[in-house]
Amino acid sequence: MFKIQQLGRYAPYRLRNVALGLLMVGVVLVLITPVYAATRTMIQTRVQQALPLNAHIYLATDALRPVFQERIDAQVPSTVASTLKGITDGMPGDTHDWAAKMAKVLIQPSATLTGLSPQAGGMVTSMRISLYPGDPKPIDANLLVRFTVLNATTIQVSAFPLQGSPTLVSGPLTTLPTPLGQLQNIHTTPGCGANALDVGMQLPINLDAPATTQNAAFTRGQSSRTTLASWQEPASATAGTHAYVEIPASSLSTLGPGLGVLSLGNDLFARNIQLSVSGNQLVATSDITLGKSLKLAQATTTIMPLAQQGKLAIQVQKTTVTIFSIFTFPYDTYNSQIQQELNSKLGSALGGKFTLNTASIGPNSNVPCAAGDSMILSVTAPGSLF
Repeated sequence: MFKIQQLGRYAPYRLRNVALGLLMVGVVLVLITPVYAATRTMIQTRVQQALPLNAHIYLATDALRPVFQERIDAQVPSTVASTLKGITDGMPGDTHDWAAKMAKVLIQPSATLTGLSPQAGGMVTSMRISLYPGDPKPIDANLLVRFTVLNATTIQVSAFPLQGSPTLVSGPLTTLPTPLGQLQNIHTTPGCGANALDVGMQLPINLDAPATTQNAAFTRGQSSRTTLASWQEPASATAGTHAYVEIPASSLSTLGPGLGVLSLGNDLFARNIQLSVSGNQLVATSDITLGKSLKLAQATTTIMPLAQQGKLAIQVQKTTVTIFSIFTFPYDTYNSQIQQELNSKLGSALGGKFTLNTASIGPNSNVPCAAGDSMILSVTAPGSLF
C-alpha cells in the first residue's frame, strides 16, 4: 500500500515531465519550418552584396565558328593591306603610286574558316584566303590560336603559324570582352564532347531578390503535389549563344551560408544553412538553436534542380527532421512552402544573364568532362558571349 501511495504521489510529476517533453518536441516541430519561412523576412529587410559563384562556361566548336569568322573578316583585309603597303613602299615614286592604286583596285581579299579543332595548346584554325573573287589559287593557312587572361574582363587572343603554313600573323591578334563576370582562367577542352573552350568565370549571384507571396493562402497540412510535368521549359530557345555552365559542388555550398543567420524570435535561430550534393540531388540542411550554441534540431530537405520558364528552380523531394540528434522522421507538411520560398530566390539568382534550358547534377553526353557532383546548366546567352 505504501508503494502504491508513493507511486500515486509521484505520478503527477512524471506525467508533468512527459507532458513537458512532448511539448518541447511539438515546439521544435513548429519551429523547424519557419527556417524557410523566415527567409522571406530576411530577404526583404537585409541588404546583401552579390555572392561570387565560381563556374565553368563551356562553348562548343559550332558556337565559336561565327565568332572566329567575324574576327577573320575584320582582320584579313587589314593584314593584306599592311603586307601590300610594305611591298609598294619600297618602290620608286611613280611606280609606287601606280602599284598602290592597282593593288587597291584588283586585290579584294577574303577568308573563309574551313576548320576549328581544340588541341591541348590552343585551337587549330584553318582558313582559305582568296586575293580576289574567283581566285583560282587560294591560299590555305593553318594557325594555332591561343587564349589567355589579359585582365578580369578581357581575353587575349594570339595566333601563331603552324609548321608548313604561310605566316599571316604571329603574336597578339585581338581581344574578347567577357561581360558576364570576373574572368578567372581559360583553356581549350579536347576530349570534352563537342565543347572547344572552357571559360572559368566568377559570376555575381544575387539571393536578395524580392520574395513572392504565393503562399499567403497556404495552410498547415498541405503537402507538395507539384510534378515534373508541371514545370515548363521555354517554348523555344532564345536566339543567342548556346553554352553549358558547370557549377562545382564547392561553389554550390557557398550559397547556403550566404543566407546568414535567421532569427525566429524568442532567442531561437536558424544557423548553418547549407547546400550540398548527394547523388543527382541537392540537399539543404539547417540547424535550429536556442541562443548562440544550443542545438535543438536539424531539418534536411532533398531538392531536384530544374528549369522553369527559362530560370533556375527546384522541386522539393522530401524533408526529414532530426530532434535532439536522436529521432529522425519524415516531415513533408511544408514542402510546398519551402519550394516556393527557394524558387522566389533562385529565380533571379542568375540576374537575367542566361535563359536556362535544363538543369541537372553530374556529367552528361554534352559535358562528359564535368565533375560528378557539379550542377550542369544548359543555357542560352542573349547575343554573343563576347
